[in-house]
Amino acid sequence: MANLKHEFDIIVLGAGLVGVAAAVALKLQGHRVALLERGKAGAEPAGTELAEWDSRIYAVSPGNVAWLERLGVWQLLDAGRFCGVDSMQIWGDDGAALELDAYAAGLANLSVIVEGNRLQQALIARLGSLEVPLVDEAGVNQVDWNADSVMLHTANGETYTAALLVGADGASSWLRGQADITVKRHDYAQMGVVANFACERPHQSQACQWFRGNDVLAWLPLPQQHISIVWSVDNARAQALTTLDADTLAQEVAAAGHHRLGQLTMVTPVQAFPLAMQETSSLVKPGLALVGDAAHQVHPLAGQGVNLGFRDVQALVEVVSDRQSRRRPGDVFVLRRYERARKADMMSMRLLTHGLSSLYAHPAPWLRMLRNGGMQCLNRMPALKKQLMQHAVI
Repeated sequence: MANLKHEFDIIVLGAGLVGVAAAVALKLQGHRVALLERGKAGAEPAGTELAEWDSRIYAVSPGNVAWLERLGVWQLLDAGRFCGVDSMQIWGDDGAALELDAYAAGLANLSVIVEGNRLQQALIARLGSLEVPLVDEAGVNQVDWNADSVMLHTANGETYTAALLVGADGASSWLRGQADITVKRHDYAQMGVVANFACERPHQSQACQWFRGNDVLAWLPLPQQHISIVWSVDNARAQALTTLDADTLAQEVAAAGHHRLGQLTMVTPVQAFPLAMQETSSLVKPGLALVGDAAHQVHPLAGQGVNLGFRDVQALVEVVSDRQSRRRPGDVFVLRRYERARKADMMSMRLLTHGLSSLYAHPAPWLRMLRNGGMQCLNRMPALKKQLMQHAVI
């Protein structure tokens, strides 16, 4: 077996969107960086022909779009494959409605909807242009925590050493377990059903969301008169939806959205993923920082999961690249600054998503009246709506 040793300043473990973005951002700050994926990386190499549509989409906030532009990533996307959200219409479960309009808030858009595989490919392409090594199927099977470094060992005998290890290996993070960082998990007993559809009528760059008790349906605009849906339903209902043929599912989705966009035609296979909330006991330990789903997981009804992860990376890059600090990137005193910087954002997003999910899941008539009355009241307060929208686009 090989006995090769590789030394870097920082190693990122996990080659999803947040992990690749972390490697790019850290490299641009002058760090010697490597990106490892324990299994098979999800990205297709630059230049590979992508499927026509990807049903896993992301609503990227304008603040994160601007950050990805600064990283030199967003420019690599085909402008014809993403769509800005100009407005959003939200309905409660008893006739209440809330309309959010970017123009009214002085914003270019509320978010930008982009397909996951295309954003991943752009990130991988930028990583390659910076000559950051990407070790796919690295087979990492052991980690050693030393006083001033972290060592990753692979099944073929190679060793990777760094002052800081960034854990970006997802909600089921192997690295988090190796670091003995515990996690609290709340299982919603629901799944998010996702698919893309061509629409009979133009969506006019408007997102739609319906709260229907324990059932939340979102329609998100895509280019070329398409939409992507995320339908959060209980496990039994998800199983039923995913076994429908394409035409029947399209009819179900159109009916659930009151046929706002006319007839729908499914253009991607339907997929479903379990919904849960996770909170870790810590984001850091000496030589380790967790980011993205390894650090936190929230209900997707606000579409903020990847945005939280990108903001994790920005905060981490800022503290480990602070030229005023003479400490090593893996020093726990440095990393505690990252943890403190992220706590408020993570807590507020957990409270928002879990609170809304719980509020609409509860069947009590007085709560139904309260939540719908609150939505109607907010809709009549343009100043407060503007403030909320400006906060959400960060």
